[in-house]
Amino acid sequence: MRYTFFVDNILAVVANTLRDYKGKKLAVGVSGGRDSVCLLHAIVNCGEAEKSDVIAVHVNHGLREEADGDEAFVKEFCTAFGIKYVSFKADVKKESAEKGLTIEQAARNVRYGIFDRLLTAGETDVVLTAHHALDNAESVLMHIFRGSGLDGLCGMNNGRIVRPLLSVYPEEIERYVKANGLKFVTDKTNFMLDADRNFIRLKVIPLIEERYPSAVRAVNALSAESTGIKRYLDGEIDEALISLDGGAVVLSDKALSSPLAERYVRRAVSYFTLTDVTRDMVKAAAALVGKKSGAKAEMSCGVIAEKESGGIAFYIPREKYDGEKQVGLGANFIDGLAVDIEKSDKIKPENGNAVDLNAIEGGVLRFRRDGDLFTPFGGGSKKLKQYLIDKKIPRRLRDRIPLIARGNEILVIVGVEISDKVKVTADTRESAVITRRF
Repeated sequence: MRYTFFVDNILAVVANTLRDYKGKKLAVGVSGGRDSVCLLHAIVNCGEAEKSDVIAVHVNHGLREEADGDEAFVKEFCTAFGIKYVSFKADVKKESAEKGLTIEQAARNVRYGIFDRLLTAGETDVVLTAHHALDNAESVLMHIFRGSGLDGLCGMNNGRIVRPLLSVYPEEIERYVKANGLKFVTDKTNFMLDADRNFIRLKVIPLIEERYPSAVRAVNALSAESTGIKRYLDGEIDEALISLDGGAVVLSDKALSSPLAERYVRRAVSYFTLTDVTRDMVKAAAALVGKKSGAKAEMSCGVIAEKESGGIAFYIPREKYDGEKQVGLGANFIDGLAVDIEKSDKIKPENGNAVDLNAIEGGVLRFRRDGDLFTPFGGGSKKLKQYLIDKKIPRRLRDRIPLIARGNEILVIVGVEISDKVKVTADTRESAVITRRF
């Protein structure tokens, strides 16, 4: 009878969640472990989802000898239950080394990156994972110890991922699996203490529960209350103080001087990484207010906060591209950017949006270099660096503005201004308009 209670409880919890996604395409993260096997089985047996709407998503992190075997198990399990299945292989060690993350953080980023791609591509409407109540309590404690703020207290209640089992405890899942005779695989790395989450689960929580038996439930209650507070505060954010600019998220100085500064910083950093934003990062970003343009602070996962005129930009620096390409009519591509050069009817000389086509003949498309000179439309030669400073173009963008150059003479700063030396005159035979597409 106890088994029946736990089976019915899990089916009811999952069914209640899926009612909000009736008729939607559901992607379920399935590692092959006990929890994910339980969730997938409950989804297709709770009466609220058609098998045709469900797809199991397995990510092979390639970290263990058993990884390929786990992948094969998930495929076999899905085949037996008539569930669609897709798998992805990832180089988590490479991700960890390149971004300075722990293996645990890198694996999480890889998984959620795959989930995001599925959502963005429209291959699924919602992603579900099997995280449960103990997982949530572990997350809250881990965030507190790392110096997180309110978001950390919310645990796993954040983000686009749906977690139907978040109110369910491991003993309930264990009984569900036994009652249904479900097989699953065991990840031995879950018992290694070098991972923060494992240390908290295996060492910290058992010790706390010796003195406070209801500790995990108390932590989860605090998490639920914090989530409500977070949602209220996020509703108070002024979207006008946040802007997207050239691949960066820019917060106005006013945002970082407000009582909600932490909320704004977390919003900005979340555009680039799923890694927790700590209290120290928030303080470092807020400390840039009032400093000179160019002052920087490191966030996480390669994200930089940099002071600019009137605000702070959050972005991931891109390695400078030093190559060059000959320009011609039509589309010209350089390091992911496109510059279109299109013939136009002869335009009046005073129009600074068109160039004399013959004047740019032999020019190359490139980015800025030391020693570049520029003569703005109307005359008066100056160093390109000084021109860009005078135009108040942020430092992070200066190396990503396509230029048409001949030697160290800049003929066109694409999307900004043309040189007086290539302007349309009364003698111009052919003119062109130059635009940056992306």
